[in-house]
Amino acid sequence: MYRLLFGLAMALSFLSPATWAASLHEGWQQVDGLELFYREAGDPHAPTVVFLHGNPLSSIMYAQVMEELAASQSVHVIAMDYPSFGYSDAPDHIRYRYTFDHLAETVSHFLKLRGIARYALYMQDYGVPVGFRLISANPRAITAIMVQNGVIHLDGFPAAQDPDGELRRHWQHRNPAVDARRTAYIRALAYPQAAHWSDEDHAGADATLQMIAAFQRPGVIDARNDLWFDYGNNVARYPAWQASLRSLHVPVLVLWGRQDQFFTTPGAEAYRRDAPQAEVHILDSTHFATLDAPDQVAALVGDFLRRHRDELH
Repeated sequence: MYRLLFGLAMALSFLSPATWAASLHEGWQQVDGLELFYREAGDPHAPTVVFLHGNPLSSIMYAQVMEELAASQSVHVIAMDYPSFGYSDAPDHIRYRYTFDHLAETVSHFLKLRGIARYALYMQDYGVPVGFRLISANPRAITAIMVQNGVIHLDGFPAAQDPDGELRRHWQHRNPAVDARRTAYIRALAYPQAAHWSDEDHAGADATLQMIAAFQRPGVIDARNDLWFDYGNNVARYPAWQASLRSLHVPVLVLWGRQDQFFTTPGAEAYRRDAPQAEVHILDSTHFATLDAPDQVAALVGDFLRRHRDELH
């Protein structure tokens, strides 16, 4: 045993500091009485990129991309799991208000506790309304904006375009039938296995299993239904967020999986209206492009960060 441990220690001693920095480390940060899980890599003194995950996954969707970025350049990357997502605590919806305002407040407190005051944002799905609240609250903190399959325009959100459609009506007057349908779907989610396995979005078995385990914890279904009901408040803020984007004048990168049927490619092109400097890449991928095509995403993000390095400080 001693020889094994000694050999391991000697092998690790030959790893360069860059290798250590590129390896993700994980932990929990206490925020407002909750233990929130996070993944982090790179030099904390280097320019920071904060990754905000979408629904229904967690920071697991960014792990490979973060690791590749930290290995290829001097950058600090960090991603947290929101309350009830991933490995973070899942307080019930009586103890914790599941609104996007509250999620953004929690993320803001997390960043403050981690000593992060200036950063670039990478946002996907639910991460976009969380991130744009951070942008609106403190635009000077933002060095760059990266968006992947997440909208601030109705162009890319077909299900919400009809003001008399089910979604918009639900957001105006909560429909118990919508909650019940979502609840039944979540309860029916089963352990990934060979029989009846379907992975249309190419999230993969590991991320899917973690998502199911997080979803089916006590109280989480109610929490997620509350959050979906609150999504209507995001749509109402789209014009204000578009105005914020027009006023920022920071580098903007938009990546989009064209196979996404929920947030469609017109949503990617719409960002050019408010940010003519936006670089838009339509990928032959899914809603979860960071899991389906992590090398491609990491290469595009890495190139973007290198070209705008002076603006990230």
